[in-house]
Amino acid sequence: MKTLQTYLAIIGGAIIALHTLMSVTHILYAGGYTFLSVVDIPGYMKNSLSLLLTLGLLSLLLVLASLFTRGLWSILLSLSSLCLGVASITYSRIIGVDMPLIDLTGLVAIAILGFRSGFIFKEEPTYKPTVRLSSLEAASIAIFSALTAVATAFTGQFFPSPTGGYTHIGDTIIFISALMLGPKLGALIGAVGAVAADIYIGYPRWFVSIPAHGLEGFIAGLGKGRRFYIQIALCALGGVVMAMTYFYVNIFIKGLAPALISLYRDVFGQVAVSLVLTTLLKPALARIFPKRF
Repeated sequence: MKTLQTYLAIIGGAIIALHTLMSVTHILYAGGYTFLSVVDIPGYMKNSLSLLLTLGLLSLLLVLASLFTRGLWSILLSLSSLCLGVASITYSRIIGVDMPLIDLTGLVAIAILGFRSGFIFKEEPTYKPTVRLSSLEAASIAIFSALTAVATAFTGQFFPSPTGGYTHIGDTIIFISALMLGPKLGALIGAVGAVAADIYIGYPRWFVSIPAHGLEGFIAGLGKGRRFYIQIALCALGGVVMAMTYFYVNIFIKGLAPALISLYRDVFGQVAVSLVLTTLLKPALARIFPKRF
């Protein structure tokens, strides 16, 4: 039964992501655009397509995350994935996607995710994990999220990108906090801090930062307690995944060439500088907080 649940989660998540891609591609083609060309669509449409892509991506990520949890958490993640999938399908209709094949794809995905959620309700109704979050960890989340927002917003306003967005050193705080607190709290700090900075600066597609910097913090946090070179490698991987998440969205709302420029800037500018700063700061912080690293 566990194997069946795994297959259902992977297939359902993949189909909902496929539905999003089909919806966005349909809208672009209807407007005479392809992702290989420079996309010149109004700002509100860029925001709409970005939101649709983000909903599909989050639905996929959450249902995959539910495979690595048990009981209540598995149920919550599975239901959240289902709700985001429904939101994705509904929103695609709102912004003008009206094609039977795309609608059918979305309905199949929702049916699979719903069927899988029913299995979880049936098999794990009584398992209730406890959330252990000390006052120090709660304070650390608040402090590091605020530091991430400040570092991102303060430096970002001086380095706007010609293709949209901005370059900053907020990833440094995400890397350091993730290495100190682990993957789950690192993901939370990355998402909250980045979104707060986006809203402060007025970046309209702030919701893309949730999966982008959340994944970045989670992957970097896997390095907690490991050797220094492994920590830096995981931070680098997290930074690349963050950049690829934005690239995934940008390739549809900007076109291939501008998306590649943004990817190059994110990886070799923002992430590279943050890695250098993390490499310099981490040894000093490890001496001050030896038990945290």
